[in-house]
Formats: sequence, structure tokens, C-alpha cells
Amino acid sequence: MRIEIQFKLSKGVKMQVKYARFKSEEDLLKSVLQSLPFDVYPRVSAIAGKKINPDIDILQINRVSDYHRLIGYELKLMKFDKRSKGLSWEAFYKGIGQALLYLKNGVHRVFLILGFHENIPNDKMIENFCNWLWDKKELISQVLGNHISIGMCLYEGGSIYEIIEAKLDFHPSDDETKFLTEALLKGRFTFDKKIKRPY
Repeated sequence: MRIEIQFKLSKGVKMQVKYARFKSEEDLLKSVLQSLPFDVYPRVSAIAGKKINPDIDILQINRVSDYHRLIGYELKLMKFDKRSKGLSWEAFYKGIGQALLYLKNGVHRVFLILGFHENIPNDKMIENFCNWLWDKKELISQVLGNHISIGMCLYEGGSIYEIIEAKLDFHPSDDETKFLTEALLKGRFTFDKKIKRPY
């Protein structure tokens, strides 16, 4: 089911946006895969034969001139919480934590992508969250640092709307993380080959 909301792009400027609803993070993952280029790998669970925790929901190997950038995507669904009668922020907080942990597994940047669960009964809740995130983007970016992007899957199979943009690649000095980066660049990782792109 798609809904239409007002999304504040800047002070006093609004536009109509149709949001998709998702039954599960699996559905969200398939939709996001549809919008990304071809060098993407879902559910990376091991690097150089060693299990990682948490799994990387989607790994993208992005060629930038002569440089390969590794981007880890963490996907979370925002749900309606019956007890508070509003959006549960649990997925947002967990998503930030898990995305930042990707950096220890050798990626250069991380991207938290939020979708909305089909149990959200009130379109105003989504609008309020979107506008809050937009209004607080500078502060959140300062708090979380330069290596994380946050965006939303606005509609099924569509491009991701990036609200907070990572500004720098993460280059740690420790040998273990450097080794994991090299292993990822050489394709020495395990991912879920059963998940197919929906097209």
C-alpha cells in the first residue's frame, strides 16, 4: 500500500512523496537492491573465512576513478508501537549502532536506510518523523561523525532519498581492519547468493 505525504525539503517548501510500506526487512532489502548498481552483495556474513557480527545487509563496491569505495548498507523498518501509540524508534537506534559497527569490518562508509512497516496506521506519524530527521540532520551528522549516511526508501524500487550524507571515507590504522578491507576488495567474502534482484 502506498501513501502520500507532505515532505519538508527546506523551510516552507513541501512536496508530495509516495511512500511504500513493507511487510518485512526482506521486502525492504529486495526493493533497495533494485535501486542500486550492479556491484552489490546482499547479506555478507563472513570475510576471509571469518564470520562477522553484525552481517552487512548489503555491500556495495563503488569504483571512484582509480579508487574502490566499500559501502555497507544497514536496513531497518520503522514500525508502529501499540503501547506508545506512535512510531517505535528502536529500529532507528539499533540501525545507527549496527551501521557504525560495519566500519570495523573494513568498509569505508556506511548507509542506514529506513523503510516503513505496513502496520503504521497514521500517515502523519511518517510525516513527523521525516520532518524531524530533516530538521535535525546537521546535529545528527555532527553527533555520528563523517562516515555515515542516513536515508529512506521512499517507494518500492525507487532511489534512496539521502538526508544525511557521509563526507569522508574511514581509514583506520589497525592491521585487522586493513586486512578486512583488502579481503573485501579481493572478493574474499561470503554473501547470500539466493537473494535475487526483483527484475
